[in-house]
Amino acid sequence: MDLYRTPASALDRFVATKLQPRKEFTEKARRALGALAAALRERRGRPGAAAPRVLKIVKGGSSGRGTALKGGCDSELVIFLDCFKSYVDQRARRAEILSEMRALLESWWQNPVPGLSLNFPEQSVPGALQFRLTSIDLEDWMDVSLVPAFDVLGQAGSHVKPKPQVYSTLLNSGCQGGEHAACFTELRRDFVNIRPAKLKNLILLVKHWYHQVCLQGLCEETLPPVYALELLTIFAWEQGCKKDAFSLAEGLRTVLDLIQQHQHLCVFWTVNYGFEDPAVGQFLQGQLERPRPVILDPADPTWDLGNGAAWHWDLLAQEAASCCDHPCFLKGTGDPVQPWQGPGLPRARCSGLGHPIQLNPNQKTPENSKSLNAVSPRAGSKAPSCPAPGPAGAASVTPSVPGMALDLSQIPTKELDRFIQDHLKPSPQFQEQVKKAIDIILRRLRENCVHKASRVSKVRVSVGKGRRYNLRDGCDVELVIFLNCFTDYKDQGPRRAEILNEMRAQLESWWQGQVPGLSLQFPEQNVPEALQFQLVSTALKRWTDVSLLPAFDALGQLSSGTKPNPQVYSRLLSSGCQEGEHKACFTELRRNFVNIRPAKLKNLILLVKHWYRQVAAQNKRKRPAPASLPPAYALELLTIFAWEQGCGKNCFNMAQGFRTVLGLVQQHQQLCVYWTVNYSTEDPAMRMHLLGQLRKPRPLVLDPADPTWNVGQGSWELLAQEAAVLVLRKKACFLSRDGTPMPPWDVMPALLYQTPAGDLDKFISEFLQPNHQFLAQVNKAVDTICSFLKENCFRNSPIKVIKVVKGGSSAKGTALQGRSDADLVVFLSCFSQFTEQGNKRAEIISEIRAQLEACQRERQFEVKFEVSKWENPRVLSFSLTSQTMLDQSVDFDVLPAFDALGQLVSGSRPSSQVYVDLIRSYSNAGEYSTCFTELQRDFIISRPTKLKSLIRLVKHWYQQCHKISEGRGSLPPKHGLELLTVYAWEQGGKDSQFNMAEGFRTVLELVTQYRQLCIYWTINYNTEDKTVGDFLKQQLQKPRPIILDPADPTGNLGHSARWDLLAKEAAACMSALCCMGRNGIPIQPWPVKAAV
Repeated sequence: MDLYRTPASALDRFVATKLQPRKEFTEKARRALGALAAALRERRGRPGAAAPRVLKIVKGGSSGRGTALKGGCDSELVIFLDCFKSYVDQRARRAEILSEMRALLESWWQNPVPGLSLNFPEQSVPGALQFRLTSIDLEDWMDVSLVPAFDVLGQAGSHVKPKPQVYSTLLNSGCQGGEHAACFTELRRDFVNIRPAKLKNLILLVKHWYHQVCLQGLCEETLPPVYALELLTIFAWEQGCKKDAFSLAEGLRTVLDLIQQHQHLCVFWTVNYGFEDPAVGQFLQGQLERPRPVILDPADPTWDLGNGAAWHWDLLAQEAASCCDHPCFLKGTGDPVQPWQGPGLPRARCSGLGHPIQLNPNQKTPENSKSLNAVSPRAGSKAPSCPAPGPAGAASVTPSVPGMALDLSQIPTKELDRFIQDHLKPSPQFQEQVKKAIDIILRRLRENCVHKASRVSKVRVSVGKGRRYNLRDGCDVELVIFLNCFTDYKDQGPRRAEILNEMRAQLESWWQGQVPGLSLQFPEQNVPEALQFQLVSTALKRWTDVSLLPAFDALGQLSSGTKPNPQVYSRLLSSGCQEGEHKACFTELRRNFVNIRPAKLKNLILLVKHWYRQVAAQNKRKRPAPASLPPAYALELLTIFAWEQGCGKNCFNMAQGFRTVLGLVQQHQQLCVYWTVNYSTEDPAMRMHLLGQLRKPRPLVLDPADPTWNVGQGSWELLAQEAAVLVLRKKACFLSRDGTPMPPWDVMPALLYQTPAGDLDKFISEFLQPNHQFLAQVNKAVDTICSFLKENCFRNSPIKVIKVVKGGSSAKGTALQGRSDADLVVFLSCFSQFTEQGNKRAEIISEIRAQLEACQRERQFEVKFEVSKWENPRVLSFSLTSQTMLDQSVDFDVLPAFDALGQLVSGSRPSSQVYVDLIRSYSNAGEYSTCFTELQRDFIISRPTKLKSLIRLVKHWYQQCHKISEGRGSLPPKHGLELLTVYAWEQGGKDSQFNMAEGFRTVLELVTQYRQLCIYWTINYNTEDKTVGDFLKQQLQKPRPIILDPADPTGNLGHSARWDLLAKEAAACMSALCCMGRNGIPIQPWPVKAAV
């Protein structure tokens, strides 16, 4: 093959002289097609029939895209006709129109263009008229397809994204894949035409290689279309280079490497279509689940150029794998040309592509293409036979920048687990080599170094061998050597340089050939406290960065799971060390903290760190040099925190976990994460140190092994921006099968138990208060819904809606941030007593549902209004969700009710007869509590704002308890805790500006005294009426705890619940930081009795 014999440095000249089409032929063909286009516009129809009007003619194909090869090329003339009003219309009249066009073409060519001949080959494409223009010397030809088409785009300007309806209509047409590709010729042409000239030269080179492969006897009909390789070339350039000037050899090498990974390619762009439209988004989800390779046309999402189920990509891959030793891939020095490195591309020392890629920072805006790509090989895949590519571009700074061939954002949710397993897990063979090498190194150092090791600890900091998880590509190992010459933390500094020099000398003098296939290399030393070297396997295309650290043995022979003696940390704090200066001394604790975690959590850590590496790669490419990102270890800890607080199960949904971590990254300015598994607030010195750490600016992510090390330091802004791209733009990796976003776990960036008592007001304000704008939108929407129901329900019926009342936490002003609940109680005239409330329920619910759905259609809302699809005839609910903050929503239950109170004036007491009737009617406690919704609401809503904040805090604590006690029995109802909080405040002095920690501590104290609780109010009912009085006495004689609903005396909110579980959590919380003053003295509760 002439290409293979061409030196890498001569490829530019090769393209210019042998691949670019001759200008003379190009100009003649251009004039011929221009004249033909004019003739088509002027044509007339059959006698007695009006000819369809030509709206426009667009030139496509490689000739139109500027990627035509010398010799043979292709061109499309797409004629948009006014007789086609839809995609479907094209099928009906296509044959007739093509017949007319052939007659016109034959007539037109009676005056041929000088220097060209025209002939008609066998017609193999049903929707087109094919002909060939050939030069007189037969050296050049152009295969032209003349295609009549529906003008779906109209006169849209260049680079204007089509309306989503264009594609939703396409999907509804019932078309085959790519059947109507001609309708999008302009988009396809523009997608390539905007590219720099040299990229088009690379496309020519790739296409030439493809044609040469076909000439070797491979059947072109079984190979993928050459346009697929054009797109693959653009993808490679976007992800690995994106410069106007580059090495053609590097670009070609990159494309051929991708072809070798065809079984994992999934390449597409969202420059013209995306996931915004539900129908298109759902269709794209389906396309992404097709057999690999998937390469979607950027103009027509139905056209999969990769079509893994049809084309023989393996034949191209075999040729690509066999050509890397040819001169076109060798530098002048004889070294192999290295492919580009970047998101989605094959990696240095890596068999396979690595993993899916993240969104390219230059592809954020809808105007620019978002190249979304493919996954790398599964375990056991055949590695490319080419020499290992070295880091290039952004990856050249550190070899830990991943390569991948599929945008992480576009991997379907269900494929994340498989992707991690196939593409992020390391090579077992390489792991074994590294293990053997490290054992040999340690044995050598023990035997020959002057400074003797008392023991050695091994841990991976960035990707964790010691912590038992590491990414497939380059990984980082720490070898911490505890020396007996260090008797204190301070001893490490003065003698470190001498010790490191001796260790390096030992390794340099002895290593040669110790582990077959593994070399040892010393990079530039940029960490003063460590000796850095690399273990490199050329054959396996893998490497490990090793840091060797001499350290003081602060812990001694500590058993696994044992907490260090507090004196260890007291000595650390009194050593006057810098932040994290002695973190190596606690390597084992750090390792054990992660090693105990379930396998799937470690997989989630791999996924998060893979994403982090991609962002880091982008960050290094920026100029001027940006601020340093936080260390990858901070993301490890954040992932563990998210799992602990939001899930805690061995088996979970990977997409939910990933989305949760990215959500926390977005909230980095509020992060306060730490653990007390190794150190705690029991020691006074440590307590004061921790309180000092907690007063520092956020983010705060304390190392669980070393309390002086805030791992959260660094610039989180870029991480937050990239996280927002994935989360807010509804990327495929976070979409469920029905196209709706996967919900994250319920995790806040800080924990109540770890919040100092003095910061509780701030904690409530930042994390518990709902968004005021959203609340206003909800209230406006509820008013609209209530008015609509009152005006339209039962219009042709004697039943009337008396009033509609909003209840629940949203109505009381105690709703929490995020997802809250509320009731919409519809009082109806057909109920004349309590016992009738269950009558005709199915019929009533059906009518209200119909009107809710009508309201949904006919009214405009600032929030997303969804009526539940659950077809239970006795239950009706709907939700109101923020359009911009998807985690903010209110779920409403619609409840028909008897109007027992009538038009009660606010603040007045109901008639005693209401409660007499209630007592005589009820069978179960609180059975008719909906009838008293207004009283329940007014009881809380009239309270001071700060008391409502305390209620929110208690409810949040209750929610955390609910997670812990799940499956162990029912906790008391939330409303009971609200009432307990009101009681504590009333009995504690009714100060509207009380100390929040004292109020919270009082409620917890009352919870622990649940066996004595007897709480009730006589604001709405009392003992004046004999029936009510006798009933109240009877209620108050029941077993404790008793908390009577102030609106409904039949409702005892303390009855039959696991108060013991709640009391246990309350006792634990009382000893936490949230109930402790800055001086370490516990906060004292108000003097409140457990019974009225």
